[in-house]
Amino acid sequence: MLLSPSSPGSMKDPNTNTKSEIDRRYQVVIPVELARHIPDDEELVVTMESDMTRSGQFSPSYLIITRQRVLGLEEGEPPVVLPLSEIEECETDELFGGGRIVSKTKDGTIAIISFSRSFVPEFAAATRIIDDLAHDRDLIYPELEGSAFSEGSGVPLPERGGRSPLDMPRRKILKQLGEFVRPYRARIWIMMLLFGLSVLAQMTPPLLSKFVVDNILGQGDFQASTPGAAKLKLNLFVLLIALSILVVFVTRIVANILKVWISGRLTADLRNHLHRQMQRLTMRYHNRKESGELVGRVMNDTSELQHFLVEGVPFLYINSLSFIGIGAILIWIHPLLALCVFLPVPLLLFGGTWFWRRLVPLFHKRGNRNSVLHSVLGESISAVKATKALGQEDRRHRIFNKGNESFFNVSFHVERTFLGFFEMMALMMGVGTVAVWFFGGHSILDPDSDFTIGDLVAFMFFMAMFYGPLQWFTAVINWMTHAFASSERILQILDQKPETYDAPNAVALPEVEGKISFKDVRFSYNRGNEVIKGLSFEIAPGEMIGLVGKSGAGKSTIVNLVCRFYDPDSGQLTIDTHDLRSVKLTDWRRHIGIVMQDPFLFGCSIADNISYGNHEATFEDIMRAARAAEAHEFILSKEEGYDTVVGEGGVDLSGGERQRIAIARAILSDPPILILDEATSSVDSETEKAIQQAITTLVKGRTVIAIAHRLATLRNADRLIVIEDGKIIEEGTHEKLLGLKDGHFANLVKLQTENNKLLSEQSAYSME
Repeated sequence: MLLSPSSPGSMKDPNTNTKSEIDRRYQVVIPVELARHIPDDEELVVTMESDMTRSGQFSPSYLIITRQRVLGLEEGEPPVVLPLSEIEECETDELFGGGRIVSKTKDGTIAIISFSRSFVPEFAAATRIIDDLAHDRDLIYPELEGSAFSEGSGVPLPERGGRSPLDMPRRKILKQLGEFVRPYRARIWIMMLLFGLSVLAQMTPPLLSKFVVDNILGQGDFQASTPGAAKLKLNLFVLLIALSILVVFVTRIVANILKVWISGRLTADLRNHLHRQMQRLTMRYHNRKESGELVGRVMNDTSELQHFLVEGVPFLYINSLSFIGIGAILIWIHPLLALCVFLPVPLLLFGGTWFWRRLVPLFHKRGNRNSVLHSVLGESISAVKATKALGQEDRRHRIFNKGNESFFNVSFHVERTFLGFFEMMALMMGVGTVAVWFFGGHSILDPDSDFTIGDLVAFMFFMAMFYGPLQWFTAVINWMTHAFASSERILQILDQKPETYDAPNAVALPEVEGKISFKDVRFSYNRGNEVIKGLSFEIAPGEMIGLVGKSGAGKSTIVNLVCRFYDPDSGQLTIDTHDLRSVKLTDWRRHIGIVMQDPFLFGCSIADNISYGNHEATFEDIMRAARAAEAHEFILSKEEGYDTVVGEGGVDLSGGERQRIAIARAILSDPPILILDEATSSVDSETEKAIQQAITTLVKGRTVIAIAHRLATLRNADRLIVIEDGKIIEEGTHEKLLGLKDGHFANLVKLQTENNKLLSEQSAYSME
């Protein structure tokens, strides 16, 4: 029995679901014995399948959402039926190894359905649907992350939304890689022609050798009667052999130069595309990925692909031509001996297929564990100071050693499988060689046979040419599996949907007045628990507002939404009169200046860091911005001044110096909208006062959003908005909020004042 939601066209779908059809995971088949619990007269919204029961057993269970109620169904258990009208709040409750959906009612908390970690995103989305229906909000179907299971085989995927190594779409991989090859088709055709000529030239010496042995060296009477003619003929054939060897040398060296250039160029293009794609992927994607894993894909996976392009592809092409030509010649010389030579070929064809399917998952596993090892190593290097401070060097080494041993084990498994097949191939080819000597020798000794010593010499030459590459064919399969596994991981990044910078209907923003409006905005990150819960407020052009609240209240999330690092799940965020999702992203971000709590500086000079967002700025402009940020004096104190290279992430500067350079960068961009996220958190009181004076001048005529834990720094804000648990609980001027009896802001200021007093007393005591 298939139970599915009503047509998507009947639902309001303003933003998060842009698909023409609802995701199939929202509409699954419900077993007949459980479907009887569902009221026939109620409109179905969602039918979802879980892999766990409420008691924690791994078994199918089902979530049903209608317009009137929510049902949790399990085989052999009474259904959980909860009217939407009784739900006060619905949320996901994360547990060890999974989670559950719970609803808060006036009678208590009720667990509706449980699920493993593989289904967290799906049921987080279902939680939001239940909450929206219960509170009579516009119904939307949140766009789900990719599935955790393969649609083809049903096996767990190494990466959610990826593809199973068992269902590897080789045609698609080759087709997508072909798009990168297209600009170099002319060079590729020239390379293939040269390699083809080299194959023909390579097959010439054995045939010439057969003629020399049979018709010159083997003709004793002919040599005795006309020795001069025999020598002349011998010299001619030796010259032809030498010319064929020279042709092989010239064609191979030119073709190999082209091969190395094409493979290197293709690899460089892939790295460029990967880097560009990663720069344009959403923050949501980057938050799910370790930097070491992405570095591994750009560097290691492209190197694996390049290795196959340099060594494997030409090998396959050259030897495919050679096998066809040599095979025909071997059959022409002696069909029975040819069969002996061909003996290992069926093993290669059928064994290679088995070998491929066995090794591809192992290569994916090795690639994933290599990425994990990269991430651990990168974290160890980045966190070396914290590790030493906490005395955890040995613990950190144990973590690395665990990942290193895991990588070693799977690598050993791969190589052991490969070597076993390789040696079996060598054994079979040895059997073929013995058979050729046995039958070939007896044919020569047979007086009725026309098989000559020249035939045997030529046959042995061709057999060596046939068997030599065949011995390495399994190595090429090794390279190929590496290359396809690496290509799969590369294409997983290239297939990701990037941020929409210029949508077809996007509105250009040449100028911005600076009016920002939040209208019932709701937002959650990956887990489905809403961080922003129905925010509505406006910021007038030129107004400075301060966002106040505890850590985790949602202040930085508001900034992320304004910068459009994320889009709201529902509601509307507008700039002037435009929905922020309908404007050109590049235009919008050009109008924003932002100083984050932990500013990042690039590994270049101080001047380049200040002008990073405005390359047309003059040196005078850079100095003017530095002075406004109280950075000019400390910059001049450096030996190289504005040419001082700050190191990766600004490692050579203090926290306060980094902060002031970041402020100077924002000042230089001259944005109509300025965001200060703890902009003075890393400076001393004297510098903070100077920066506040500079900011007071800077914010005139601009829309400013400021976040500060030191609440006194927000005195100059036109208005304060106090956030608690993703909601606005207080709003007003600094003086107004301080005057509220038992107000949230007043209590925060009181607590901070007491903490500062306590710290001062401790400092004075330590000085005594």
